[in-house]
Order: sequence, then C-alpha cells, then structure tokens
Amino acid sequence: MILTVGNIKGGVGKSTLACNIAVALSFQGKGGGVLLIDGDKQGSAADFAQSRADLLGEAGFTCVRAQGKEVVNQVVTMHEKFAHIIIDAGGQDNPSLRAGLAVSDRVLVPVAPRSFETWALENMATLIEEASISNPKLKAFVVLNLAFPRGSDNAQTQEIIREDYPQLSVIEPSVVQRKAFSDGAGQGLSVLECKPRNPDAIGEFLGLLTGLGISQNDIKVIYNDRTKKA
Repeated sequence: MILTVGNIKGGVGKSTLACNIAVALSFQGKGGGVLLIDGDKQGSAADFAQSRADLLGEAGFTCVRAQGKEVVNQVVTMHEKFAHIIIDAGGQDNPSLRAGLAVSDRVLVPVAPRSFETWALENMATLIEEASISNPKLKAFVVLNLAFPRGSDNAQTQEIIREDYPQLSVIEPSVVQRKAFSDGAGQGLSVLECKPRNPDAIGEFLGLLTGLGISQNDIKVIYNDRTKKA
C-alpha cells in the first residue's frame, strides 16, 4: 500500500495518524517493512520516528524527509523494497501533497467535524479529482479526526461529506480527540502501545485501518496478545 495522509487544512491530526499507521503496519512483520516519508516542513513525523528510536532502540520502520518531487523519487526508488509506504504530506496545497497524490494508491483525508474543515474539503476534493486523471488507481478516503466524543456534530458532518463529495469514501467510526493519541505521540508510541491503554481510542484506530482495507487477519497480527502486553 502506498498511502498519502493529507489535507490542505492544517491542524487536523495528519501527522499523528500517519505515524500511528506506520507503527501499526510495522507490526505486521511482512517482508520489506514500512517506509514513512515526512513531506511536512514541520518535520513532525521525523521527530516522532527519532523519539521512538531513542525510546525503543529502533523505530521499527524507516523514516526519510522529502519535499516536492523528491517524494515521487523516493516512492519510485523504494516501492519494491517496502511492503507499505506512508506519506505525511503536511498541510496546505503544497508540492509534497500533489506529489503524494500522483504516486499513491490511497489517500486519507482527516477532517475535523467543524464548519471551516468541511468548507476546505472542497479544494482538497478538487486536488484529488485532478490527481485521479493521471493516477486512476487512486482511492480517496475521509475520516473524521479529532471528533467530538458525543453529540450529533460527527454524524451531521459525515452526512454532509457523503452528499457533497460522493467520490470520497467515509471511514467509520470517527476518531475522537483523545489524550491517548497526543500522549503516545509525545513519547514516540502509537495509541496501540501507549499506557494506560484506552480501549475506545484503540478500537477507533483499528476501525480506521479496516476502512483503509487492512484485512481482519492482518488486524489480528497488528493487535495481538504480544502488542496488548507490551
């Protein structure tokens, strides 16, 4: 899988999701492993990988920084060497995001359930449509991230997305804004590893992986007795 995690709207948790996905897929133990490309100028994914390596001795995946056309070069050069490539494209309509869309088979767009976020989705949907002309294999997914723990806002936002952007597949359940994600990211850990365990956060994240097409057999490998006891 070559996956770009991106949105032209910043502050929706793209890097956190990209890093969690990279860690989770590394638990599969498949030949080739996982490459995480940090295409964000802020370098949050690279910082996470370094924190993880400092804590555990190794990140468990390979992380490189690349911008613009270099993202394409990395994917073209490395796609046969890795089972999965995750691209953290950063915010705004930037060259790294466009490059990621050009070479990925899937794009994940995190959206917060707030008016400004859904308004910005129109421009992101346009970018995806343009990329699909030269990259027809690209499949687009949306997940509500940093969602509200209760109330009707999440469901209303999902309904708006389904009506206005039928070309974007909405992944359920929503990923609620939970302390487990930020606590884990600050330590270089995924939500699957962070203690104390948060079963709700873990369930939502595993649901995200399922929505992206990760099989239930692979989910069982990713979150098995070894992972739970780590």
